[in-house]
Amino acid sequence: MLQLIGRDLGLTENVEPRLIVSRTQQRADQAAREFGFAEGSADFEAVLARDDIDVVYIATPHSLHFDQAMAALSAGKHVLVEKAMTPSAARTRTLCEFANERGLFLMEAMWTAFNPAIVELRRRVTAGDIGVVQSVHANFCMGMPYDAGHRLWVRELAGGSTLDQGVYTLSLAHMLLGAPTSISAQGTVLHDVDAEVVATLGYDDGRHAVCTNGLISWSPLSAYISGSTGCIQIPAAFWNADTFLHRRPGPDLSADVEEFTYEREGRGYVPMLRSVSNAILDGRTELDQRTHAESIAVATTMDEVLRLVHG
Repeated sequence: MLQLIGRDLGLTENVEPRLIVSRTQQRADQAAREFGFAEGSADFEAVLARDDIDVVYIATPHSLHFDQAMAALSAGKHVLVEKAMTPSAARTRTLCEFANERGLFLMEAMWTAFNPAIVELRRRVTAGDIGVVQSVHANFCMGMPYDAGHRLWVRELAGGSTLDQGVYTLSLAHMLLGAPTSISAQGTVLHDVDAEVVATLGYDDGRHAVCTNGLISWSPLSAYISGSTGCIQIPAAFWNADTFLHRRPGPDLSADVEEFTYEREGRGYVPMLRSVSNAILDGRTELDQRTHAESIAVATTMDEVLRLVHG
């Protein structure tokens, strides 16, 4: 994750990449040199005690997010937490409530919500450009050979596909359709983690979303939104796309296709980082693009998906 976001921090105005924390001083110093940070440290508690650190970005395994974010908030730091915020809705809610009590900024780093292509796509859907939205389909399957030491294959590290990949597919469904009224899911459990999942989200008015994620096969990594008068396709990788296609079907099943393309800033994290820094400077504790309520709602959906898959 640091390989993706590290350099984008340096591309964002109002952000000074001050310090990287790692498990050893050697690793921290190496990462600091590689990504242009002023220094590295292996002492998280000492870093939290410093007055020159305003915001902490947490990108450790999911199982560590809650304790580390709680420690940072307790030290008076604003916090950006890599998705999923925590492995459960209960802990996500507790973090959000604690941040609110202390008047501190806290957000789950769902960069997709800040992506210019996704922002425009959502605007068009809300404006009715494809009519009444009936369904959302999103897939994020990435074949990954079993590695007993990799966090995605270790349940104690909150591994598995749903918390790492499904959070994207399910978040897209929540962005476009809201929280579901019913959830069904099935999948494959290997090495005690959810290795592949198909989740269907249902809504009282008949709308639905189909979200597929997995570690044991590959998918196109794309998504599409179906409406009564057209559809929108998001090519791979949909969570960081710089393009989408708006299809308007004709009477003979042909389609008028309009393509929208947006320049990606850095690796794609800059719009989110800019919004976070501006929010903190303005004294805000949440952003509309990823509210506490939405993080809790998606976490609640993931809780139920995992319960159904693990049985």
